[in-house]
Amino acid sequence: MDMQEDGEERRFRMMPLGDIGTLAIALLFLVLFVLLMFFPSVFTQFLMPPNATPQAQPAGEVSVTLPEKPKN
Repeated sequence: MDMQEDGEERRFRMMPLGDIGTLAIALLFLVLFVLLMFFPSVFTQFLMPPNATPQAQPAGEVSVTLPEKPKN
């Protein structure tokens, strides 16, 4: 075995740029998934019309009357 060959095997080799890019894209998707899953959505301002206000729920009880059934 030659000394040069042994030294080349131990030398640091950088990952190919395609693999680094794939890992970077996967990390980006993971971060976006966590943000959208656990934090308030940043897209609500784009989805809701500007003049729309949420409907308020009525407070208290609501009485409903039904028409009487005619007897034959």
